[in-house]
Amino acid sequence: MAFVFRFQQILQICLHEENEVKTRLAQKDGQIAGIKAEIKKFKDEYDQALEQKILDLQAGAMTKVQMYPAYLLRLQRAWEFNEEELERLEKQRQKIVDELMVKRRSRMTYEKMREKDEAAYTKEMLKKEQKKLDEYGNRIRKTAGDNDDA
Repeated sequence: MAFVFRFQQILQICLHEENEVKTRLAQKDGQIAGIKAEIKKFKDEYDQALEQKILDLQAGAMTKVQMYPAYLLRLQRAWEFNEEELERLEKQRQKIVDELMVKRRSRMTYEKMREKDEAAYTKEMLKKEQKKLDEYGNRIRKTAGDNDDA
């Protein structure tokens, strides 16, 4: 008779739920990485625009220089918006991490129960096996003892 864990289906559900949360966490990490890349892009564009503004000032291209404040403001607002979005995503990520911890705890509880039940089952099977061996040994001794008397 093989060991059967009575809560195996619940353990499977816990594993499935934990994997779903891990998938959501990976998606959120991807979104965060995308936002960070966008912020870096806007900051790089801002720095390049400042350098270009300096060059245009030195060249005396005043019509171009007049356009820079609006462009720089747009870039600054875009990166600030993305930084706010990043904060929002990181809060969502933290909630997912907290949920993952709960799911992991639940799974580990059932796994510990399974280990205890399996250990008890193994112990019981060993006890039964030892009892059978003892009975078999006693029968052999009895039959050997009967042969010595005859």
